[in-house]
Amino acid sequence: MKQEQVFICGAYTVYTEWQNEQLKVRFGDRQDTLKQQPVASGAKFVSDDGESSFWNKGNMATFIWRGESLPECRAADSLPKAFSASGNEPFWALSLNGKQAEVSTPEKEWIATIASVEPVNEVSDRPSWRLSTANGDQIDIRSEVCRDTMSGMVYPFSVSYSGQLNVTGCGGETLDLVQGPKWILTETNASMTPSSNMYIQFLADGKLVGSDGCNRRFGQYQFGSEMVHLKWVGSTRRACSETIMQDAKTFAEAVNNVRAIGFDQNRLVIESRNGTQLKLKNEKL
Repeated sequence: MKQEQVFICGAYTVYTEWQNEQLKVRFGDRQDTLKQQPVASGAKFVSDDGESSFWNKGNMATFIWRGESLPECRAADSLPKAFSASGNEPFWALSLNGKQAEVSTPEKEWIATIASVEPVNEVSDRPSWRLSTANGDQIDIRSEVCRDTMSGMVYPFSVSYSGQLNVTGCGGETLDLVQGPKWILTETNASMTPSSNMYIQFLADGKLVGSDGCNRRFGQYQFGSEMVHLKWVGSTRRACSETIMQDAKTFAEAVNNVRAIGFDQNRLVIESRNGTQLKLKNEKL
């Protein structure tokens, strides 16, 4: 009997199919069949050459593809282990911890017991949930890009709370929208020619890598509740034509001077302080 399950690993969507102690994994144009290995907990599958593995423990999994560790994976039909949300006008904050929801406003704080969690309008790998509390309040969490109305930061979930508090806001971690794949430049308002050799990639531990079309670059990134910080700190030293070098400089400066990030029809949008806008596509879309 086949068992199919979808996982979200940062900005990757990974499709799995288990049958006869083998696991087929697919994301983008990559796919392989892994064989089950004995482990003390969970279910672990490894490729014949040992370069890829998928270790599933409940709703979470670790996935290594050809020696590259993908961001931590969660089953698409489950909420993240640690989930928080907030909104403005009035300000409010929510933190989910197991069966409890800690809610706060400038005027009061309380803890609500989660009585039930029900899936709502399940659509492929982007489901939604309705959480009901013991006192009759309701929390709706939807898998969609949400922009904070005050800071402009983007998050992977929109959240609404109704009952003794009636508010809307955003939840989850910005990192989950971008981490993992290459983001390739497809469009810009600057005087430069977009190239498939121009890309950025958000890796684990705040590491930023990419290419400006001439040289490989490496740096750092950080996302906060009210800011995004991208910074190149070094690069290779290859010489290119004058036109390519100028385009590379424009691209690199736009990344270094980021003011905000957003999304437009699944493309990552980087807006710089000097007015340059970069639109980049996920390499797997």
